[in-house]
Amino acid sequence: MDGRRRRVSRSLFRFYNAFALATVLAATGCGGGDVGGVPVAADSQCPGDGCAAVRCPVRHRDDACPLGLVPDACACCPYGVCGLGEAAACNTADRPCADGLECVKTEDVGGGVQYRCACKETDPVCGSDNRTYSNMCQLNEAAAELGHNATQLRIQYRGPCQSAPFIRSAPKNLAGSVGHTVVFDCEVNGYPVPSISWRFTDTYGITKWLPGDDTLIAIQTRGGPDRFTVTSWVQIMEFKPTVHTGNYTCLGSNSADVVTASALLDVRKMV
Repeated sequence: MDGRRRRVSRSLFRFYNAFALATVLAATGCGGGDVGGVPVAADSQCPGDGCAAVRCPVRHRDDACPLGLVPDACACCPYGVCGLGEAAACNTADRPCADGLECVKTEDVGGGVQYRCACKETDPVCGSDNRTYSNMCQLNEAAAELGHNATQLRIQYRGPCQSAPFIRSAPKNLAGSVGHTVVFDCEVNGYPVPSISWRFTDTYGITKWLPGDDTLIAIQTRGGPDRFTVTSWVQIMEFKPTVHTGNYTCLGSNSADVVTASALLDVRKMV
């Protein structure tokens, strides 16, 4: 009876071990071919030479893996392998992405499929160097490049660093035809996202804010075309030289500063 129990126990042990191994292989792609009837992608296979070609990083060396160690799905390295940074070619076996990134499928210019590391976070962050990074992964990579001075670069807060507004596209001087439509446009970038207002100074030096009480003038403002940019237009629906000739000023402002750009509207000369 005891012998029979031992044989049953060994059989169950071998079954559980085989089941666990199949589960690991299916998850990591180790071994290649079909696992459980599901084909394994070639770029996810573990090395077929028994890890002989894999160079394991030295754990105690700070420069061995600037972005840190990540678990080795193929069990080739006792402490894991070096995590890869953004846009690096990756797979789920021996080329894993660093913490905070994931291996995603992309298409190259020729239409082929590739796998690249992409940051899980897409929002910008402000670094302690007062520089805006497109995401947290970019900041971590910049810190890793500093080596022993990496602690000097850290996140200040999520979101872009505060920046004074600047004119991306200024209004241009125009010559209008009597009775026709005239349009000025202005783009301003900054963080916090600026607001835009318009000011008009006529030929007598009198200044007023637009649109004022002129029913022939309309102002439109919207966000874009890029992030943290705002665009505004002044539209004169029926140009009257005695009323509308003068200087039009775009003012972009946020909590950091105010920036201005001006353009002149004159009468188109008849040839």
